Amino acid sequence: MIRDELYINNTKVDLGKTDITLSYKSNLLTDISKIVSNSSYTIKLPKTARNLALIECSHMPSSTSRYPYLKHKGTLLRNGIEIIKDAIVVLLETGEFIEIALIWGNVTNFASVVNDGKKLTDLKYGTVEGTDWVVWNNKGSNSVQFPLIDYGFNSDDPNVWYHPVIPVWWILDKIQEENGVTFNFPSDKLTIINKMIIPLLTRNDSQKLYDKYRINFTGDGVSREQLTGGSTQLSGNIGLNIKFNGDSTQLKYGNIREFTYQSSVSPFRTLTTRGFSSSHDSVNTKVKGIVLTTFTMAYNPSNIDKVYLEIRVNESLVHSIKPTSFQEIGNKQYNAGFNIDATVSLKQEDTLFFVLNTNDTTTTASQYTDLNLTLSARGEVLFGEKLPLVPNLPDVKQIDFIKAIASMVGLFALPDGVNGIKFIPFDNLSANKSKAVDWTNRVIMAYRSATPRSLKYTLDNIAQNNRFRYKEDDKVKGDYDGNIQVNDATIDYERDAIKLPFSACDTKNGVAYIPMYSYNENGELQYNKTNPRILLLDGTKGVFKGLEWTTLIANNYQTYKGLINDAKVVTEYIRLNSIELRDLEMDVPVYLAQYGCYLAIIEIKTNENDICECKLLKL
Repeated sequence: MIRDELYINNTKVDLGKTDITLSYKSNLLTDISKIVSNSSYTIKLPKTARNLALIECSHMPSSTSRYPYLKHKGTLLRNGIEIIKDAIVVLLETGEFIEIALIWGNVTNFASVVNDGKKLTDLKYGTVEGTDWVVWNNKGSNSVQFPLIDYGFNSDDPNVWYHPVIPVWWILDKIQEENGVTFNFPSDKLTIINKMIIPLLTRNDSQKLYDKYRINFTGDGVSREQLTGGSTQLSGNIGLNIKFNGDSTQLKYGNIREFTYQSSVSPFRTLTTRGFSSSHDSVNTKVKGIVLTTFTMAYNPSNIDKVYLEIRVNESLVHSIKPTSFQEIGNKQYNAGFNIDATVSLKQEDTLFFVLNTNDTTTTASQYTDLNLTLSARGEVLFGEKLPLVPNLPDVKQIDFIKAIASMVGLFALPDGVNGIKFIPFDNLSANKSKAVDWTNRVIMAYRSATPRSLKYTLDNIAQNNRFRYKEDDKVKGDYDGNIQVNDATIDYERDAIKLPFSACDTKNGVAYIPMYSYNENGELQYNKTNPRILLLDGTKGVFKGLEWTTLIANNYQTYKGLINDAKVVTEYIRLNSIELRDLEMDVPVYLAQYGCYLAIIEIKTNENDICECKLLKL
């Protein structure tokens, strides 16, 4: 007879004559994003005073308790043995009974990786050079961070260089750290994973990085109008000269140059001032900051309201900004303050400059100007600039990335503690035959002959052709996909077993080829967007050799091929006591002498008197 004790939030529950049926499930052949938890069938508790107090009288419609909407901690003892700890208990329904369910073997924090849809580009990062960003320029020679990969550009082109790469282990470490999970990989597979690299194939800017290293202008004196023949009077326009404050990695934004424009009021007045000349087309560039200036002019109340700051692009006036502060400081001197928050569009070689317009012909000079302005981030990194790492990772969900890495080296996943994932090679099932548990004498035979209670000949989600694919890319010439065939005419013809979020790579001159750059008919370098890639690091070279699916299948899927070919799924009633249930290892096979074979556990359902319904897959 089974004697169960159930504790919820460390409080013992009245079970009465309630039977607790448990279901243990293996994740063998299961997608890592669909890791299944062990669970109980619905447990019906009697409505005793103790149990009603435990659920905080949630059976009453007038109850304000949050108990039904929360997860609770559960522990189950069977015949005095703690067989389940750290289970999640949920209240399902109340009526004649209090209906609850247990879930255990789940990885709580990993659920957020699966369910939240977080991408690699959502990983946290800072602004530390070498850790969070690198300068993308010619390093002189290749290295493990800038390995030799054929991107399509000429090796002597001064306008481009090899892109940085990120190790796969670095990405996995960040996912673990930020989500509070632990990945446990076999050492032999980790050796391969540690050689895997992800080339950064985009050139995305980072607002966080830009906020620390802004494109900043400060004042650099003033310029006065110049008269030419035919005019004897100035208009009162004052050019506010600017200078660029930045490091060598920011020079691609543009440069400071003098620009002369002719007054729109009189063709005989010109103003030459120093402004910012853009080196590229930039739509909707934000200009933000403050301008504080002091100038002298004849006091005329009607003209004070006409003081404004002009933002000009070449000859065109794009913004007129009224002062936010205006103060007379004596001797016909005035202070004016302007808050700048404007948007301009610049084409390559356009010049952005600033003019103080007082609309007063008696204005003589700007005695003092405090100017501090910044431009918004461009959105794209150019050669020679700071390239942030995380924003240029592939646009791939974190769970899809983990799934891809595990599938490439032939691993399935099992929960490992509260927040751990243990990755198991399919080959472990064969390797662990020496540790197999002998259940021969525990089988409750259904028939006098040595035949199973039930025997099925197919597995779910298996086809005659099980395709292992890379992401499609028309520019990849070779065929690097793989296939595992199953000789069974009764199942579907084909399915995609694995489809990676990366495209494959052709090989040129011993290194991976990624057609990211090309030259137009004028010989000008062009950047082409391309699909994400995954490579192996070979010294200071990035190579694809070894990542063909045919090679990966040959190295990592031999046991898997045996599992899905000539599949035999046996269902038997087997007597398992509480200790055996507690100590179950899903990656260790069992042995049944009556059938002369080893079998992998797929599912175990407990019944009365230690009898369990076991679904097993022949190895």
